[in-house]
Amino acid sequence: MRPIRYATPLFCSFFALNSFAQTAPADSARSLREVTVYGSRLNQVAGQTGRYVSVIPGRTLSQYPVASLDDLLRLLPALEVQSRGNFGTQADITLRGSTFNQVLILLDGMRLNDPLTGHFAGYFPITPAEIEQIEVVRGPGAALYGPDAVGGFVNIVTKTFAATHRPDAVELGGTFLAGEYDLKSTNAGFYGQEKGLRLAGGILNNTASGQQLNLPGGGRNDFKLNTYSLSGAYQISEKLSAAARASFDRRDYNAQNFYTTAAGDRARETTARDWYQGQLRYDWNARARTELQLVSTASTDYYLYTPASVASSHLMHYLNVQGQHQLTLSDKVRLTLGGQADRRAVRSNDQGRHAVWHQGAFAVAGLTPTPGLSLTAALRLDHDQAYGTEVVPQLTASQQVGEKLTVRGAVGRAIRAANFTEQYYSSIRPGTVPSGFNIGNPNLSAERTWSYEGGFDFQPLPVLTLRATYFNRYGRNLIDYVGQSGSQVIEATGLTNLNPAATYRLAENLFAVTTQGLELEATTRAQLTPQLRLDGSLGYTYTQLDVAGDVVSQYLSNVAKQLITGNVSLTHRRFSVGVGGVYKQRAGQRTTPSATVNDAELTPSYVVINGRLDVALLPGRVWVVGQAQNLFNAQYSDLLGAQMPGRWLMAGVRLALRN
Repeated sequence: MRPIRYATPLFCSFFALNSFAQTAPADSARSLREVTVYGSRLNQVAGQTGRYVSVIPGRTLSQYPVASLDDLLRLLPALEVQSRGNFGTQADITLRGSTFNQVLILLDGMRLNDPLTGHFAGYFPITPAEIEQIEVVRGPGAALYGPDAVGGFVNIVTKTFAATHRPDAVELGGTFLAGEYDLKSTNAGFYGQEKGLRLAGGILNNTASGQQLNLPGGGRNDFKLNTYSLSGAYQISEKLSAAARASFDRRDYNAQNFYTTAAGDRARETTARDWYQGQLRYDWNARARTELQLVSTASTDYYLYTPASVASSHLMHYLNVQGQHQLTLSDKVRLTLGGQADRRAVRSNDQGRHAVWHQGAFAVAGLTPTPGLSLTAALRLDHDQAYGTEVVPQLTASQQVGEKLTVRGAVGRAIRAANFTEQYYSSIRPGTVPSGFNIGNPNLSAERTWSYEGGFDFQPLPVLTLRATYFNRYGRNLIDYVGQSGSQVIEATGLTNLNPAATYRLAENLFAVTTQGLELEATTRAQLTPQLRLDGSLGYTYTQLDVAGDVVSQYLSNVAKQLITGNVSLTHRRFSVGVGGVYKQRAGQRTTPSATVNDAELTPSYVVINGRLDVALLPGRVWVVGQAQNLFNAQYSDLLGAQMPGRWLMAGVRLALRN
């Protein structure tokens, strides 16, 4: 691996005061031996998973200077978010140099990834008020959850569905902001619990007329983004409980040059998702628990390339059923057995009608043969119509060395099949497909990878934790888009609606990709005075990709070679002040200007810093808030062609009530 040669400036995120609990600690302050990771399927504490895991408590979400969940993920260490716009417009999530399709998103352990495209992974059908914690698990997770968990997975755990014990209480909170370019932002919700009944709900709305874009034809990055969710759980008896959720996500935004670099791109996109989720949990005794979950979701995507073109219209249905039984055999052995089945279907005017069944059976065993040593073995038998039957193993280990040091390692296999867009995009599009479009390929093979990692967590001082991880992944058949002439694409696909003289990006299996890197993190918490607390973290990730063959990959070119995220905060009873920042460096990619292609450039490196100030009018109840996105007005693109917003100022009020 090439040595680290660059100075690492500390870009920080100062957390605002907590909406519901003013003195609640940040995730960096919580011991790895105290934080439960539900995504492990064994409800292990973080220090026993053998993985590099970040857990962000829901009670701290309001502390970040952001206005959406994907913008929040952007500030976390060793996690790269490739955005097409702020405030939740659209973002691709990558881990450890993966493509955006190689990260699995879960809501209470149930798959969120849309069967149409990985571009919708950031459309979370949940509001912050319902979240118990967010878990970021780096490295393969296919043995636990099936395909797509190649670079890692993100599991959102909610208060109503989690197997936690919370005191009876009622919490109400909200942040209401207004800002430049007609921005209106609302993040409000509630949680209540009494005598076995839990209720939670919220709204997350962001709308703006937008900033002027420096793109051919002008236009503004306007958006209307609305998420509504409501959930409840009830303890039917001492052993049986049930939970249910309904959530609705609606988005309408300018998608100009989101997916193409064509100068004639004037795209607009409208999406919708209805999410229904149910759960039954039966506790046989203190050592055995059975859970059954069902998710049904319907989503639509309406994409209009130009006002005069024919819109692409897609309707997706997704049904997912999962059951698991957790069993504690002894103080040294824990076991989870389960199965999962889902059906993904699409009806599209430019992709056709398709449906795919997928099933899997899994077993996870957690062993502690000696004090301080934790071993976790997982095995999944997976079957998909796209790639047949696969055996997916995974093994992790962690060893506590004294009171301050934990060493860990993991090895695992992962798989991913092409989604509907990668297979069929533009295949039956009316008329001639415009130059610069992506073209699907129904002949794609599944991706297969092996990953290895090793690292340590070290706490030299009570207020300081250091973490380091080396990772290496070898993948075959990586799916990505590669620029080719129209005649070449016609020969490869047999499609008749293409222009031989045009240029397209065809989905293909690349020969092989080796990805390796280093993740470093330092976190601190210090109580400077009885009323003043300092929280901070700095994360650095170095990623190197070696692609076999002479291939120019669209999405691998977006991956950051060096990524720095940092956070530091000063929290007082009467105020909280802070900035949050990201530094990204990579090799640039540029298209050749022509009459039909936009002179687009992938920004080689940039720094983006957010800031926020909360001043208490009524300490613990009412605050005045000022916030700035992209404080120093950086001009950049995260993805080729998509221009990111400049500086955006806003202000408002935050309320919090707790009984």
